[in-house]
Amino acid sequence: MRNLLYFILFIVTLNSCVAVQEAGNVVELSQQHERIAVIPIQATLERKIWMSQDKYQELTRLKSEETQQRIYRQLEYYSRSGALHAELMSPDEVNALLFGANYPNVLLNNNDLCSLLQVDAIIFGNIQVWEPVNEATAMMINSASQNISVITNIVQLSLSLYDAKRGEQIWNGQQTLRGQMGSIKENMQRQVCRRAVRNLPYNIKKRRYKKAYATLNGL
Repeated sequence: MRNLLYFILFIVTLNSCVAVQEAGNVVELSQQHERIAVIPIQATLERKIWMSQDKYQELTRLKSEETQQRIYRQLEYYSRSGALHAELMSPDEVNALLFGANYPNVLLNNNDLCSLLQVDAIIFGNIQVWEPVNEATAMMINSASQNISVITNIVQLSLSLYDAKRGEQIWNGQQTLRGQMGSIKENMQRQVCRRAVRNLPYNIKKRRYKKAYATLNGL
């Protein structure tokens, strides 16, 4: 019981966080990309006791492709606004080629994926969605102590940008969002996707990249 209490006290103190790692010349590298693709995002979901293995695998597959679509749509928005010049492959086109090559059953490294899709770069990653404390337990804890706000939902998205020419990852961003009682997982997932794409180096209007882009283009 004491260990459970310590765990609860730990999770209520967590906050949302954003972490980004990138190559020093990431803007220069990303501006050379003419065609990019978002591959299905690996998904890890909290498995309920009633779920069969087939049901769980189907849910993770759907979440994987759903997250891929969300990231694509966010990138599409930046493309329309002029903040992204590279051509975006549609998820339907990407997945047709991948599944035609029997991916992910056939192991393909990042170079293989770039070659198969004929792109300069790929965006890949994973999303985790879990419920450390269910709503009913959170309600009991909040009733016992009004000073505690228990975290009931956590969504974590990690994205990476792989450069085909250099043959290495040039950017990685991790977004973590924690919701209290009443939070909606789907809304949280949309939010982490928006945040992740906003921090990609393709977003030349982002303050962190704006100066590097201006210097690169002699502006």
